[in-house]
Amino acid sequence: MKRPNRGCLVFLLAGVLGGVGGTAWADDPAPSGGAAPMAMPRKFTGDQQAFFVAGGVADSTTWTIGTTLPAGVTISVGLNINYDGNGLAVPGTMMRSSDKFAFAGVLYGAYYLVNKFPIGIAIEAAVVEPLSPTVGSPATVIQPGIGLFYAPFPAPIVLGSGLDLQIVIPKADGAKPSIQTVTPGLRIAYVF
Repeated sequence: MKRPNRGCLVFLLAGVLGGVGGTAWADDPAPSGGAAPMAMPRKFTGDQQAFFVAGGVADSTTWTIGTTLPAGVTISVGLNINYDGNGLAVPGTMMRSSDKFAFAGVLYGAYYLVNKFPIGIAIEAAVVEPLSPTVGSPATVIQPGIGLFYAPFPAPIVLGSGLDLQIVIPKADGAKPSIQTVTPGLRIAYVF
């Protein structure tokens, strides 16, 4: 049995993480005046707006682009592309459709509860929606959860993962929604 498509959310979360971690490498402003500067704790999300691109390691990869605001809020959008030269598999059957490409869009948002460099912990939510055709992505996925992020290198790269609740709402008539917990794979973000 194939694992559920977690890539979109993982990459989206990585994107968010990347944006947040990127500003953490910004230099602190130089003090003005003769008084010795007081050490301020560095925030994981930084003191300036940052932009990022993100991806991850998962079954189905989604690439995202987004922004992180100094208040600890992150927003990103992404796209997942699936191609099968033999035709996309129709879920629940052994049949294949005549469609070879499927596209799904991702919208992600997060708010950082722990915002202390080099660690960030955020409440997050993502929506994954099939764009075209729906045979490759036959359901809308809503995924709230908690994201964990870490900036271990002296470079604008952030690593992360999370614990999410995946709510799958099928588009087929008569199909019932399903709910399960998921742990996204490794999220990787580059902040610029």
